[in-house]
Amino acid sequence: MKNSNSYNTTPFKVAPIAIAVGSALALMSAPAFSADNQVALDRIQVIDSSEKGYKAEAPSSPKFTQEMVNTPKTINVVNEQVLEDQGVTSLEDALRNVSGVSTFGAGEGGGGNVNTSDNVTIRGFDANGSIYSDGIRDVAGYSRDTFNIEQVEVAKGANGSIYGKGSAGGSVNLVSKAAHLRGDKNSINASYDEGDTKRLTGDFNKVLSEDSAIRLNLMAEQGGDYWDNGEEEYKSYAIAPSYFERLSEDTDFTINFLHTKQDNTPVIGLPFITEQTSAALGIPEGTLPEEYWSNYYGVKGRDFEELDATVVTAIINHKLSQEWNLRSQTRFGETETKSIIHRPWPENLGDRNNPDYTGNYGLVFPKTDFSKNQLLVTQLDFIGEKYMGNVRHDIVIGAEAYRESQKTPNVDLSGYSYSKESYNPLNPGEITATGNYSIDGYSKDATANGLAAYLHDTVTLNEHWQIAAGARLENYDVDSTQNVGRGDSATSVSASSDANLFSWNTSVNFKPTRNGSIYLSVANNQEPNGNNLSLNGRNAEQVSEYTSLDPLESMTTELGTKWELLDDRLLLSAAVFRTTKDVYDTIDEQLATSGEQESKGFELSATGQLTDALAITASYTRQDAKVTENYSNPEAEGNGLTAAPDDSAALWMTYASGPLTLGAGAEYQSGNDFWRRNTVYFTTGDITLVNAMAGYAFTENLSAQLNVSNLTDERYATDYSAKGHFKPGNPRNVKVSVKYDF
Repeated sequence: MKNSNSYNTTPFKVAPIAIAVGSALALMSAPAFSADNQVALDRIQVIDSSEKGYKAEAPSSPKFTQEMVNTPKTINVVNEQVLEDQGVTSLEDALRNVSGVSTFGAGEGGGGNVNTSDNVTIRGFDANGSIYSDGIRDVAGYSRDTFNIEQVEVAKGANGSIYGKGSAGGSVNLVSKAAHLRGDKNSINASYDEGDTKRLTGDFNKVLSEDSAIRLNLMAEQGGDYWDNGEEEYKSYAIAPSYFERLSEDTDFTINFLHTKQDNTPVIGLPFITEQTSAALGIPEGTLPEEYWSNYYGVKGRDFEELDATVVTAIINHKLSQEWNLRSQTRFGETETKSIIHRPWPENLGDRNNPDYTGNYGLVFPKTDFSKNQLLVTQLDFIGEKYMGNVRHDIVIGAEAYRESQKTPNVDLSGYSYSKESYNPLNPGEITATGNYSIDGYSKDATANGLAAYLHDTVTLNEHWQIAAGARLENYDVDSTQNVGRGDSATSVSASSDANLFSWNTSVNFKPTRNGSIYLSVANNQEPNGNNLSLNGRNAEQVSEYTSLDPLESMTTELGTKWELLDDRLLLSAAVFRTTKDVYDTIDEQLATSGEQESKGFELSATGQLTDALAITASYTRQDAKVTENYSNPEAEGNGLTAAPDDSAALWMTYASGPLTLGAGAEYQSGNDFWRRNTVYFTTGDITLVNAMAGYAFTENLSAQLNVSNLTDERYATDYSAKGHFKPGNPRNVKVSVKYDF
């Protein structure tokens, strides 16, 4: 039976576009099911991931009505047990378990910004705007902690009918921890590592009565100076209470609250030695030599980052009848960020046409990020089962209404005075600032409203054949007043964009045996202008042109197979895929959605138990991501896509015997390239990171764990900016943790 936070029906479920196809296939179907053997709906009891090993039985979203083996789509799940065994505490580190996903940021837009936010690319396509929490989009940009996460799900390929507007490559969904009736369960975990990171978390679930429970997750963390520069530090504090009550035999209610605060002194970049600065300094072009990575390239007294985020979610599950359930989810969220961070920028005493690079780096372009995001959303799902003769339909009918807003103030840094205006990257010394910043008006004030309705149906014709289809109609409109242009030439432009989106999916699934499936699926996705609350365009005229264009469309075709082996404890998956995406292009000096990018390849994965003692999660992706159509610049055709390595793989295995658990694994990428102006400005080259762990349970309640990440101490870059800076990955790190369960 599928696990979810809602009620459920029986093992299989169905699609509406498929009714016509189903009528034809029904001719070959055997009457494996009938109305006489309908199964009553049971209340779902979500089982802790730690009790299930590494294998997830089903996706968490109620829109996926089948168990994982029967879901005709590539979905990789990193559950709580994997996170705990690896000592992972951030979303980006959790995603390293999924091949085909890159967290190499490569800046924004033209490559000017390395940042501290989560950077996610799936199958070669930017997915930063497709990060969801319990099926609701999280539009704010920040680094997400996993202390309150049950599992991380990566659904690959276009899936607009499931989540709505978003990335062509796929989406990331974070499943939150919630109060439950499965008994009292409490734990405290304390850890310390070589970056002087001190972390304390607590997870407490208390059953108050046979119908109610409360859960509390807490987190406090401080440290993160992995290169020992003496200044870098990250402080995070969070609280996440949850309350569950069964109001009646047919109705239950859950309310979840999350509040997070961060107060950081981050470093987002070290100097990247460009061709011009290389000549001036007399050192090789490329990343700064490793001997200088422990220098602090920031401005004391000015650089900071603050985050304040609050999310409240209410969920109601109601059993309408033996066949139908109602699920309602409503959320309000607010995220406010403030940051000023130095980014190394080569000093040019000339101009663009007549440059004069001194070899020094200046303080002229710090990265500022001041914004407030608000979200209000309501989702309503009717989940049911319907028999038509011998054919069973598993149906989801739903609607979603949401309102997103983002305000970005104008930040004036002229109130700061500096101890120096530039520095030698080989000997930066101490750079200090005195004074304050000021805020005056807004550089962006955007509000978006959306209303969607959707239908999903999985038709089980017999024990061998399933057909599924789904469709989502969505209206999305955004009003934005924002600054366009640069510097003194920037002007304020007010514009709106209104788009009607139609997303769909369809699939055929053949089950040669109970524990295996072979499927063919096709799905699309539409991405409107202003999807991330910013309208495109560098001037008022361009903004007007972009808002008149149709949404960008992507299409994914996937042929795959899934098998549960070893008493259904191990899931093996394989798939070949092709995704195409429209992009904006210029034809005869007119903007149009006429360009195209493509990603195609194949994936393999294995998740679960090889033996009672040996667990595995592994995946491999081979992809070819490139520009396939560019009318304004045909020479660009054939160019690759940024952060889309040809080969990527992830492996993690643990062996548990008595009180001892040993684990080891590796992550591999053949190279993240940064493309700009038809040129690879930077490539990481191939990267292999080896990780290991050892855990020991001293008693039933007390255990300790040792994790070593980047065991071989490999040097590599996690981010890059064409403006002259890069961010190195962390060196080898040893982490010790102690856990007490009671």
